[in-house]
Amino acid sequence: MKSFLIDTSTEALIIILMEDDKIIDYHYEMIKRDHSTLLMPSLDNLLTRNQIDIKNIKRIIVASGPGSYTGVRIGVTVAKTLSYTLNIPLYQVSTLELMACSFIEKAKYIMPIIDARRGNVFGALYQVNNNQLIPLYPDQLYSFTELLDNAKKETQDKVLVVGLGEVNIPDNQFTYLKVSDYFNPQMVFNLNITEVENVHTFVPNYKRKAEAEMNLK
Repeated sequence: MKSFLIDTSTEALIIILMEDDKIIDYHYEMIKRDHSTLLMPSLDNLLTRNQIDIKNIKRIIVASGPGSYTGVRIGVTVAKTLSYTLNIPLYQVSTLELMACSFIEKAKYIMPIIDARRGNVFGALYQVNNNQLIPLYPDQLYSFTELLDNAKKETQDKVLVVGLGEVNIPDNQFTYLKVSDYFNPQMVFNLNITEVENVHTFVPNYKRKAEAEMNLK
């Protein structure tokens, strides 16, 4: 079964074309705010260069957040449209789990983070067990200091923090790596994906309101 996985919820534009347990092709690009412009052309390019008709796609998987409010919405909207138009099932996966999965073979404890400004992050803490990511702290908006402290309470082992920008953590228990340097599409087969029951009512996992809305408060 051929599937697309789409993620536009961070600065990375990710599109993975797969069939069963094999990666056919993928697109990974660090961009700023052009997801809406680049998503469909990049998706079409993957289909064209692999000589696949979009009608042969039988499943859509989308990263449903948390992340950039606009970015998450773009990916989910396109995924819902494809699911409805092609009459195929839609699945969702955590953006943070997608970030963490490339590091499953590199650490026992993995903490993916997305900058949420003002010292806050969208983050989670996972323990790796049999190549599966087990959530110890759920996807949530945390102060970065709070999330690090929670991890120290959870384990004395080394914790691998993974993100998109440059981060300095003055604590030897934590090591930081950039996702863009280690992205491994093959590891997506270890993700915990769930089927969306109602495509029309499905909404992203924003975890907080858009900045424009927050500024009105």
